[in-house]
Amino acid sequence: MTSIKFLEFLLLFVLQQVHCEEAEHLFRALGTDVEMGYCFGGDYIVVYRCGPEGDQLLGNSSGDIKPITPPADLQDRIQISKNEHLLGLLIKNLTNKDSGIYRRECWQNHMLVSQHTEQLLVCDKEVESEEIIVKEEDERAELLCNNTSIGLEGTSVRWYHEMFPFYKPTLFLDSSVSLELLREELQGAVEVSHNGALLLLANSLLKNNLNVYCLVSKGKNCLSFQNKYLPDNSESWEVFASTGERVVLKCPSEGNNQQWDTPLGGITNSSMGMSISFGDKSEDFSLVISAFSVEHIGHYSCISSSLEVQYLLFLCPKKESHKQNGVKGGSVLLDCDVGKEDFQRVLWHRGDPVGEHKLIHDSQDKTLPIPLNLRGRLTLSEHGSSLTISHLEEHDQQSYWCVVLGSPKFLEEDDYNGEDEDTDSGNEPYLDDRCIFKQETILSLIQAKTIPTADPPAASNVTVYAVGGGLVLLLLLCVAVVVVVIVKKRKEAASHSGRNATKDIKLDVDLGCSERLTNVENDA
Repeated sequence: MTSIKFLEFLLLFVLQQVHCEEAEHLFRALGTDVEMGYCFGGDYIVVYRCGPEGDQLLGNSSGDIKPITPPADLQDRIQISKNEHLLGLLIKNLTNKDSGIYRRECWQNHMLVSQHTEQLLVCDKEVESEEIIVKEEDERAELLCNNTSIGLEGTSVRWYHEMFPFYKPTLFLDSSVSLELLREELQGAVEVSHNGALLLLANSLLKNNLNVYCLVSKGKNCLSFQNKYLPDNSESWEVFASTGERVVLKCPSEGNNQQWDTPLGGITNSSMGMSISFGDKSEDFSLVISAFSVEHIGHYSCISSSLEVQYLLFLCPKKESHKQNGVKGGSVLLDCDVGKEDFQRVLWHRGDPVGEHKLIHDSQDKTLPIPLNLRGRLTLSEHGSSLTISHLEEHDQQSYWCVVLGSPKFLEEDDYNGEDEDTDSGNEPYLDDRCIFKQETILSLIQAKTIPTADPPAASNVTVYAVGGGLVLLLLLCVAVVVVVIVKKRKEAASHSGRNATKDIKLDVDLGCSERLTNVENDA
């Protein structure tokens, strides 16, 4: 009988180790809150606290069972989110006794789809985070753990780092044990001083997106913790996709042991509808989601030893797309059908809807640069709901997407089960911008219509007729003047018939008329 009990105890111990091993460290201050992970798109979430006597069930959001009564020390401090697409369990107003190991399980169709284990350590306070100052001219960077209790009797310092490829807090120095480094990969790159309170890090180590935590303890009580971080050089993008769309998350193949971290875990099989597309080039490490669905909402990270690219995917209802025609060299107005929607933010993207999207306008980010080939040609309305492209060129023939967002949405007290109590943590978990809709406009250029003009030969005939008519009129006028002069001279000659009969008759002809007639003929 004793052997059976021993086997049962051993089995329980082994199962507990399987469930709770490789826990991720999590640091919080007294009186704050902690969210024990998230389940994206799952049916329900189950959370346990691992202890010497076995697992304690803290919460289960499944509607198939009766409400769970949490342990006495956690009653009135546990709430489970009600949002069907983003499940989580919140522990409020943390105490030192809440330190321990917790396991979160995500279930879908009565099957366990993922689980995550965290080791929570509650400290008396959190010291303000500090950026690690990196100077290229220096060989090492100094990291000093900031706490006034350092050096007092009975205090010790523990250092954790987050490094590629796991980016999880990992203990590498515990001054209560020794000043020797616990991680071989740090040997020669870290120098320990001031009884563990000061570290000198080689600059070569700072190229791996390093993130460091220091904890000051006295006995088993954590007095404080502090985060020291490098400047954030990672890229982050928002993607707004509709159900059924093909989504490509771009990432170059760079560095060692590259991997994708997704809300559904690693990329291991095609059942999740995700795959790595190496394309025609070996440097391509893009993630392809063949048909976007609610399960794919969340954070995505492409991580390697030399880069980190992050994406945040949102589900967006899709409006019917429409076409817009423009004329090369002219202007075109692209309008987003916001109507009477209560929108807060409008985004405009340009590009293939199943490939790369280039953000060209964000109504809430005035610093966003306009693409070079649109500068000086792009005009936006006051709220960004429409844009005008002038001096249209061939490369403007693309798809344009407008995304309309409402007010940012947060998980508030009403989103959890339990009493409505105030929290002073100020750390309500961010959910998303409420995407109202996205709409596509396909821009095409057409040939300009030509206006018929008068026939040039017809215009020439009219000119000839006009000049000819004027010439004839002038000729008749001159002839009339000559005739009048001749008649007058003859009358004078008749009246003086006896005088100078043998003299020649001199005609007083207007020579100017002749000259003008000659000039007109020459001009014609």
